[in-house]
Amino acid sequence: MRITGLLVTGTISLIIFTCSSAFGQETSYPEKGNQFSSFILKIHGIDKIKGEVRIAVFNSKETYADKKDSFRSAVVSVESDTVSWEFAEFPFGEYAIAVYHDENMNGEMDTNLLGIPKEDYGFSNNARGRFGPASWEDARFIVSQSINTHSIKLN
Repeated sequence: MRITGLLVTGTISLIIFTCSSAFGQETSYPEKGNQFSSFILKIHGIDKIKGEVRIAVFNSKETYADKKDSFRSAVVSVESDTVSWEFAEFPFGEYAIAVYHDENMNGEMDTNLLGIPKEDYGFSNNARGRFGPASWEDARFIVSQSINTHSIKLN
C-alpha cells in the first residue's frame, strides 16, 4: 500500500514537472484590467548551488490542474541558496506557482525508479499535496497591492 502511494505521488509529480511548456523560458500573455504589481518571488532552501530553478505561474484553476499553459514562466540560474525572480508589471489577480530545482539543467524533473522526484520542488504558500501536487486551493494567492513579495521553500 505504501509503495502504491509513493508510485502515485511520483507519477503525478513527474507529469507536472516534465511539461516543458509550463516551465519554459519567460512567457507572457495579454492581461485583463489595468492594475499591476511589482512582483518578487524568493525561492529558498536550495541545497546544491548549481543548475537552475524553473518557475511556472498559473492564473486559473484549469491551467494549474493541467500544467500545460502557464501564465508566466522563467528559468533562473542558481548562484546561492536563495534565488529571486522579479516581474515589474504583474497584473492583479489570483495565482498559484510551482517551482523545481533543475540541478542538471536537463529541463526535466528527475525521478527515481518509483517515480519519486530526486530534485527539490515547491508550491506557492509552501503548500504540499498528499499524493501529488498541492491543490489550487492550497497554493493560490492574490496579488492586489502595488508591491507583492512571495516566498517558496524547496523540499
